[in-house]
Amino acid sequence: MGRISGKKDLTDNDKRAIVVGRQNGLTMMTLAGMFGVTEACISQFLKRWKAQDGSTNSQRTGRPRVTDRNDDRNILKTSRTNPRLTAPAIRREVFLNSPSPPSVSTVKRRLNAAGIMGRRPVKKPLISEKNRVARVKWAKEHLNWTRQDWNKILWSDESKFLLFGSDGIQ
Repeated sequence: MGRISGKKDLTDNDKRAIVVGRQNGLTMMTLAGMFGVTEACISQFLKRWKAQDGSTNSQRTGRPRVTDRNDDRNILKTSRTNPRLTAPAIRREVFLNSPSPPSVSTVKRRLNAAGIMGRRPVKKPLISEKNRVARVKWAKEHLNWTRQDWNKILWSDESKFLLFGSDGIQ
């Protein structure tokens, strides 16, 4: 993850090369030019490196992750097996016997990090070929009806019925 304000993060290889270069007598100005950073950046890194007894890795800050790689893999596998499952349902299924399961927000973050976002299901008409032909036939038969013909029809109230699935967000 990059830093804010346009500063460049040094890779582990860069850090090792800076230490070796400094031990071989290169100046901080030369090292800064080689890696495209400021002298202050080189100086601060070397101070931290000395304070950590030669370790190039500093300890991560922030709260430790609740899920490990295995949990993350299981969350993604469950979602890909059944894409219509919601985040709370995935949480229930993956962490069924877990004493302290992660929050629903954590499950959503893991899915989002893998490129799986919440979305509405595609709406498509469930009309068979036979039904389609029958509709066209009916429409052609009633094509030349007049207003008086249509006034003889008794129109009832309309109600919404979902035969398959839900129209909510999944």
